[in-house]
Amino acid sequence: MGPIAFIVGATGSGKTELSLALAARIPIEILVADSRQVYRGMDIGTAKPDARARAAVPHHLIDLAAPGEPFSVASWAAEARRLIPEIIARGRLPLVVGGSGLYLAALLDGYAFGPAPGAEQRARLNKELATAGVGALADRLRTVDPSSAARTDLRNPRRVTRALERSASSGGEATAPGAKTWEGPVSLIGISRPTEVLYRRIDDRAGWLFANGLVEEVRRLLEAGHDPRQAPLTSHGYGEAARYLAGQWSLEEAVAVTARRTRQYAKRQRTWFRREERIVWLSAGEAPADDPTLVVEAERRLEGLLR
Repeated sequence: MGPIAFIVGATGSGKTELSLALAARIPIEILVADSRQVYRGMDIGTAKPDARARAAVPHHLIDLAAPGEPFSVASWAAEARRLIPEIIARGRLPLVVGGSGLYLAALLDGYAFGPAPGAEQRARLNKELATAGVGALADRLRTVDPSSAARTDLRNPRRVTRALERSASSGGEATAPGAKTWEGPVSLIGISRPTEVLYRRIDDRAGWLFANGLVEEVRRLLEAGHDPRQAPLTSHGYGEAARYLAGQWSLEEAVAVTARRTRQYAKRQRTWFRREERIVWLSAGEAPADDPTLVVEAERRLEGLLR
């Protein structure tokens, strides 16, 4: 296995800006590790790299499925593992950029994914979720599969039920012994910011999204026949824009709730990444992520992989 590098951090921390600045200095190709950017048509609300960014450096693992199609972290990891040797053969460093800790763990530590759950099993878990609540299912996950529970957002009903499904399919351990881990050189760089700075950036982004086409993007998705109850369309930004279009919320309410939900998501991301001891953190403070000091430090951290 060859070398791979990562730029990780909470949403709004500046991962894309730093990766593009690095691309101007070293030969890289970017693999996007974002659970929403895999969906076609979800561009503005996910901060998907635009045409200019994609022209500057090759981007992979975006626009892989329609919002209504099933797409799993296992599918993402398999495609990433297929692409990485090709990138290395071109003389470039694969740089994984994103905020999905589950995707990072799947690529680095190798989940042993079991077979898809049966309809009966899923229906039973959904019934228990409706009657007992996510807390009861989270407690069960902690008992039957502690390692999976440690990587799962235990307040997210969908992630808890999926983790229980994987655990049941693999005999009580979602990451089974012998799962294929990445054996090549690895460098993980994280962007950290003070909480108040990160939250201010998130609030500013929420307002920017609604002022720069998110509502129109959601309208196009709904007019194309996508159900607003589909998981991708209930995520922060999209769910609020859909409610605004339905006349349920004012624009101000939609923006405010989007900002709040995104802050909550960023908090969960930071909690997850703090458990990852392999990350070397770069303190960005209030500086832009493409600040020369940060870029030079990130490049220095990658030097060993470029030889």
